[in-house]
Amino acid sequence: MADATTIQKFFSQAGSNQFSRDFLFRVKSIRLAGSQAGDQVIEILGDGDGDISPDLVYAKTAELPGRNIEDKVVNYFGQEFHVPGRATYPSAAGYSIEFYHDENCSLRTKFEAASRLVFDNETSTGQYGMPGDNSVINLVQINKALKPTREFQLVGASIRDIGPVTYDIAGGTGEVVNFTVTFAYHFYRDFAAA
Repeated sequence: MADATTIQKFFSQAGSNQFSRDFLFRVKSIRLAGSQAGDQVIEILGDGDGDISPDLVYAKTAELPGRNIEDKVVNYFGQEFHVPGRATYPSAAGYSIEFYHDENCSLRTKFEAASRLVFDNETSTGQYGMPGDNSVINLVQINKALKPTREFQLVGASIRDIGPVTYDIAGGTGEVVNFTVTFAYHFYRDFAAA
């Protein structure tokens, strides 16, 4: 019989492995391209060489997406057997990142340009085909020394929504405003998986 978990074992384990905190996560880069390899690429965040960009101070909240394996039922002689099915990604149709809004509106302007590359209502043209490997959102979990511990890549990322920026002119409390951008992606790569 296995040993019961005690408070001392929990304390020892927690002390050696620590806990991830809600601020130990970064959006490393956002790279949005058209549907073909030769299409225009917009580097929203990141400088192209893999380093975290100074622009990322504006990424306020993001999440590590989930992954589900569907359950498939096989019946035989009245007995149900549960076997694994396909992998699905619950937030793939609506992955949101919240950003602080900079005073010069430069970050939001980049997202607007990416949105108009997908579909420009003035010309009724756009790169609205299926995004490929060159359209990615790179995420990184970090430790308390701010060193990467695990990296993820949302593959086939494309912009869906640029949320409004709400100003409270009458109240005028000086609160920093923010906005949310929603993306879609096909799947994610986990670079820590064996």
